[in-house]
Amino acid sequence: MKNISVFIVLLLFSSCAVNFSIGDSTKSEENTNESLKDDKPMSGYILDEDKYTAMVDQFMSAYRKNDMSSAKEIFSEGAVFWINDTKMFAEDAVNAFGEGHKYFDNINHSDVYNATMYYNDNKIYTNVWYKWSGISKKSGETIEAKGYAWFRWENGKAVEVYNAFDPTTYNASMSLE
Repeated sequence: MKNISVFIVLLLFSSCAVNFSIGDSTKSEENTNESLKDDKPMSGYILDEDKYTAMVDQFMSAYRKNDMSSAKEIFSEGAVFWINDTKMFAEDAVNAFGEGHKYFDNINHSDVYNATMYYNDNKIYTNVWYKWSGISKKSGETIEAKGYAWFRWENGKAVEVYNAFDPTTYNASMSLE
């Protein structure tokens, strides 16, 4: 009987120790999360469903449908568009994207993920990762390229865009005789 009483007392103490430990763990986790928040310019928050992310979706959809006139409305006047390290005005870039439909059918984006970053310094960027594909009109071959782009926003319009991808197979497919 004495052994059973000792066992019950030990069991009670051990459960109290576990509850105390869990309580401390939660508290330290909260402290860790708090320490991640700061006021530095490159900190802020990310949304994957907002008006800017929707505008990037709209732009990508317009490109796939070869309706580039509707894609132009997201850009401010004089917006800059970088394709890899080639700088051009957004209107010229949008027109160049439309030209791709002369060389490829069934242009598509897959594995798309985009999110908008709201920085503490009031800068807003939407990032998008994607896989581009199209069927070469000359060879019938499906061409694929992974890409990444960011859109910088001011006053509700894109003022600068950077789009990076390896154009090797894309360009080679366009130059096939």
